Amino acid sequence: MYGPYNNWLITQDGPVLELVINRPDQRNAITFELEHELKLILNQAADDDSVSVVTMRGAGKCFSAGHDLKEVAEGYYKEGKPSGVDPHVLPALRPWWYFPKVLIAGVHEFVGPIAQDLLAHCDFVIAAEGTRFSFEQARMGSGNIFWSPLVFMFPMRVYKKMMLMGGWFTAEQAEKWDFVQRVVKPEDLESSLRAWGKEAAHTSHAQMKMGKLNIHRQYELMGLAQMAIVGNAHSGHGGEGNDKEFFRIVLQEGLKKALAFRQTFVTDDSITQV
Repeated sequence: MYGPYNNWLITQDGPVLELVINRPDQRNAITFELEHELKLILNQAADDDSVSVVTMRGAGKCFSAGHDLKEVAEGYYKEGKPSGVDPHVLPALRPWWYFPKVLIAGVHEFVGPIAQDLLAHCDFVIAAEGTRFSFEQARMGSGNIFWSPLVFMFPMRVYKKMMLMGGWFTAEQAEKWDFVQRVVKPEDLESSLRAWGKEAAHTSHAQMKMGKLNIHRQYELMGLAQMAIVGNAHSGHGGEGNDKEFFRIVLQEGLKKALAFRQTFVTDDSITQV
């Protein structure tokens, strides 16, 4: 029995555990509570012999807008650090990096920055046509995700553009860079995700676990494990200037006005696409 959880819907179809981010009214924005629940779910699934594969998608209009900016603003505007983060915990790779079974995501419409980091920890990603992968938040009020496997998944100049200037890219660009395996019609996303899950479930548990462990260790040896330390020391979040004003507007005037404030600093919209 999984759950119930505040932020996830969970069903099981044979060996495939299906997770759905269930915050549609908040565009499935990721919170610390949501991440904690995901950690509990994956820990349970790792020890559940009836589960071979976990799939993940978002309820409602989009996969996920990224981190809940109200939660981020609470921490940085008032405390100068993210809310919910324990400064005494040593930096480490995200818990989902160590999940030993197959993890597949199906995404649609919009994928914000921290949601892209979540995808970077998935083994396979299926995207619906028209999906916008956004790092626009990097222009203001967002820390750079230097501790993520994302650094290995994009050409360097693409990664620099996203992290240093902000921007967005299409599902077709994501497929070109191998960030996603397939781009499908929106109406086919759910069935495609299920088909990939069932196909992956045919691989032996022991073979999949050992193969994934070996691949991840190779990336750790290439430096991924040390990036957590770099990211913790240089988060990039600002407690002053436009960043602080952005967080103030989020808290006191609402997210729509904050995003409009962010857009006033875009002088050439043709450059925003990666």
